[in-house]
Amino acid sequence: MDTHGQTTDKLKSYVERMERLLDEADALTDAVKDLRGEIKSDGFNVKAVERIVAFRRKDGAADKEAEFINDVMLYAQVTGTPLNVVAPDAGDGAEETRDGAA
Repeated sequence: MDTHGQTTDKLKSYVERMERLLDEADALTDAVKDLRGEIKSDGFNVKAVERIVAFRRKDGAADKEAEFINDVMLYAQVTGTPLNVVAPDAGDGAEETRDGAA
């Protein structure tokens, strides 16, 4: 038996597989970069799209909170509404009472 030859062939096979996989990973990285460019050139918010993808990839992505955030981000993108809106502070005294008086 040629144990040394088999070991050498096996190692060579691993090295070649690793090279192919790394080449594929590089190609995928380039494809994702190109896709981000397309998303941006079409006027979409790349970060918002990445968040949507992250929610969709997450286990249990159908939960209500993730769906709500997804809907809000899509609505904001379509309408141009900024997402940096802050709810009024409860202690500022500007809220209305139940009967409508300030």
